Amino acid sequence: MKHIFLSFLITIFMAIPCNVSAQNNDAPVAEAPSADYVATIDKLLEVSGSKETMKAQFPVLMNTLKNMLPNIPEDVFAKIEAKYRDLFFNRMVEFYAPIYKRYFTLEELKNYIAFYETDLGRKVAKVNPTLINDLFQVGEQAGAFIMQSVIAELKSKGFDTKGL
Repeated sequence: MKHIFLSFLITIFMAIPCNVSAQNNDAPVAEAPSADYVATIDKLLEVSGSKETMKAQFPVLMNTLKNMLPNIPEDVFAKIEAKYRDLFFNRMVEFYAPIYKRYFTLEELKNYIAFYETDLGRKVAKVNPTLINDLFQVGEQAGAFIMQSVIAELKSKGFDTKGL
């Protein structure tokens, strides 16, 4: 169950918009992001739809914890959930900012936001959660097909595949 929970957490954090950058990642670690930079990340998360995705995923995360800790009374868990919801949403931007700073200048972030403020950008923000889910499902199907094909080929060559 812990592996499922950790996988779920990783999935949540991967839901944040990202692009590949040509900046040199071998450069020395830069100074901490400015307050303006952090505020810009906050706006990016808002206009890209990432905050909504995080808000939708947080109750799922908490339900997973509740299922893992069934002996915790509901009222205690409700208080903990309220406390960590605020902490999660208020601090995530601070956690993300240094990572974004490795790849994007403040000006690039502003341009990134400008894209999300266009009609196409709003559409991308709206459809991305569903698109990602659909692509994930197709990826699972393709992976299952490849796995079955590899197993069949190994069997045809006389290899033992009973453990698969």
